Amino acid sequence: HRPKHKGECKKRAAELRDELLFKQPESTHMGDCPICCLPLPLDPTKSILMACCCKLICDGCDFANQMREMNESLPHTCAFCRHPVPKAEEEFKRNLMKRVEVNDPIALFQMGQLRCNEGGYDA
Repeated sequence: HRPKHKGECKKRAAELRDELLFKQPESTHMGDCPICCLPLPLDPTKSILMACCCKLICDGCDFANQMREMNESLPHTCAFCRHPVPKAEEEFKRNLMKRVEVNDPIALFQMGQLRCNEGGYDA
């Protein structure tokens, strides 16, 4: 059997290896985008946290929302809850703090990261 189909067997084995190697995972530890339901990218720069609802949204959905708003001359709002996007960092932190006060786990995590990055503590 092997001598007759050696080339075909090697080719099929390579295809199976490629399928396993390059298969898109069903999900990531980051979860799925709440709008398009695709897995959020592992690279944190390719998704955005909306402070109003504490949803992580992929850049694709955020971009599509911005294009829709631009084409229809609408103000910039959250792609998920349609709350106006904060114009300043101070307003972002205030919205995030509102979510922290209601014990939103994502808001608590983000606030912890902000505080950690600010420094000013003895380790």
